[in-house]
Amino acid sequence: MGTFRKKNEIRDRTYREIDGDYLNKNQYMIIATSLCVTHLLFELWYLWLGCTPMVIINIFSILCYIVSILIILQDKRNIITIWIMVLEVFLHVIFASVFLGTACGYQQWLFGTLASVFLPFYNPELSKRQKRHIGFFSLVVIATYMVLTALGNGGLLPTRYNVSPGLSRLMFYCNVFLTFGAIMLYTQIYNLRVGEKQKELQKAADHDYLTGIFNRQRIQTILDGEVLRQQGTSQTNLSVAIVDIDFFKKINDTSGHITGDEALKELTKIFWKNSAEGMLYGRWGGEEFLLIAPEHFSYNQFVDLLERIRLQVEDNSFTSNGKDVKFTVSIGVATYEKGMTVEELVNLADDRLYHAKENGRNRTVYA
Repeated sequence: MGTFRKKNEIRDRTYREIDGDYLNKNQYMIIATSLCVTHLLFELWYLWLGCTPMVIINIFSILCYIVSILIILQDKRNIITIWIMVLEVFLHVIFASVFLGTACGYQQWLFGTLASVFLPFYNPELSKRQKRHIGFFSLVVIATYMVLTALGNGGLLPTRYNVSPGLSRLMFYCNVFLTFGAIMLYTQIYNLRVGEKQKELQKAADHDYLTGIFNRQRIQTILDGEVLRQQGTSQTNLSVAIVDIDFFKKINDTSGHITGDEALKELTKIFWKNSAEGMLYGRWGGEEFLLIAPEHFSYNQFVDLLERIRLQVEDNSFTSNGKDVKFTVSIGVATYEKGMTVEELVNLADDRLYHAKENGRNRTVYA
């Protein structure tokens, strides 16, 4: 049994490993631009100090961010830019600590490097391989910080450009400010992106993939809430309808499933055209749709609206595979009465839909 499960897990291709692009284009651009501006300021600092090696190294750092910005502008794999920026900061810290000493505080930038690399570690979409890479590099960053600090405190770094105590303290606090500012900026951007992803996932969970409207789970939740609200008030004004495409199997069999899909989309377009006053609708299953009347509509007004929808469907046609396609719908309608459960309300509408089909289809049954 264990072997069988393992083989099925290996063959499962429904899981797609994400490429590591945690942020969107604008967010990558903010980070790359901010770091580029920071290094332009560093260039002025290194020129003023007369630290020629860091002047040259920082020119390459600036070029790294320009390349990153160009990659982002071309909508290419933004994950490349993240690794370019992370490795640039990592190497820049080492060189700056060697040439200027740890008293200037460049090693503090490793905190920001660790945050940017490790923050996505618990993303459930990451593979074990990606997590191993993040974990390994995080350990390297921590070890580098410890080694640089130990060598700096022991006076073992081959520092060639001594900075006065006053300037080194100033630079230390500037680097601390920039480091924690960068962590705050990246964390805020990352959290905004996580929020966007959560909204995207929630939308996918609530909507039907084919038609883009509410799926059964979401429209059921809405209906449950509507019935619960009706149970808590003395006034009842809730009506529902189940709409079913007539001879839908015949459409699929004679014209193909793509045409059937197009028919479902055409019907949702007609629902949308009639939803301005607050009608809610969702795919109930297969070719069936559940409609909830606008809350200010009387039962008769809702029936009139459904009749308009039925006639619009009857008059509508669309082209699929070079052929004009027409179809009709049958509709069962029910209104909430005191003491009804959700199941009783829906079953009543479903019974009336059955009667609509039994009596010739392309009709609305509401009593």
